[in-house]
Amino acid sequence: MTTTSMSRGTVGKSALRHFVTDNALVLVLYGALVVAFAGLAYYSPTFRSAANLWTLARQCAIPGIIATAQTIIILSGGIDLSVASLVTLISLLCAGLMDSKPDRMVWVAGLMLLIGLAVGLFNGLVVTRGNVPPFIATLGTALILQGAGLAYTTVPKGGIPTVMGDALYYGTWWSIPHPLFILAVIFGLAVFVLSKTSFGRAIYAVGGNPEVAHRSGIKVRQTRLTVYCLGSFLVALAALMTTARMGIGDPLAGMGMELDSITAVVLGGTSLFGGRGNLFGTLAGVIILTLINNVMVILGVNVFYQQLIKGTVVLLVVAIYKQRA
Repeated sequence: MTTTSMSRGTVGKSALRHFVTDNALVLVLYGALVVAFAGLAYYSPTFRSAANLWTLARQCAIPGIIATAQTIIILSGGIDLSVASLVTLISLLCAGLMDSKPDRMVWVAGLMLLIGLAVGLFNGLVVTRGNVPPFIATLGTALILQGAGLAYTTVPKGGIPTVMGDALYYGTWWSIPHPLFILAVIFGLAVFVLSKTSFGRAIYAVGGNPEVAHRSGIKVRQTRLTVYCLGSFLVALAALMTTARMGIGDPLAGMGMELDSITAVVLGGTSLFGGRGNLFGTLAGVIILTLINNVMVILGVNVFYQQLIKGTVVLLVVAIYKQRA
């Protein structure tokens, strides 16, 4: 073996060691998921049925998109508590304006995405120009959106065309549900942006230390503003998918989504203080939460106990992270 070959081998082993060290918690999460899936598939014929596994995969799509948005925002040092209220408002407006009429589908869907962008812009301006802490700013936005939605209607309203339901949620390509394709595209683009672009590096830098980022020439305010716009746009898309799934506008459409998205981010090992974490961990967190819900439904466990179990899992995982920190 030549000296060059030995050097390359040493570099390769060093790179692998660094990768494992940097992503140890994420690798543990995926290892735990493999064990959980294998165990559940062995003991439960219902769980391992193709119909249930496809349902499980489909159920990951909407929370996966929202958690992706939440991860990007948290990595930048922010947080968004308005996602659930935005989903509810868009669900109500979308179904109400479409009223099951196919000819209204395109322009109403476009309007909903613009509303998402507007909400993100508002959040970003309040945080960056108003110097309001992200927690308070987005909590205030959540209350505004919730009030707007309830002012529009307090009962289920409207409907969506069948074609929209098939396109965004119930349809399949080669037996693979449409929501999985949508999630895969969004997740892939988000991973590329965070890992391969200057904007992605700016997000990490701003979340890690905004003062140092500013001195390095990064436009901190512009980065945060863009992040909030991007995040709310993705949430608006998830809201359209939620409406497609339900087929009607529901005042409870987004209930709990903000907490579930933050929980997935925390489970995935992303720091709530920003600057540290990745989307692969978040995806594992989404799968864990969806898996818990799926198993609890199969077992017929009361929904309140599902919340108790999810809360316990979060506390245990965070405690483990703190011990390793």
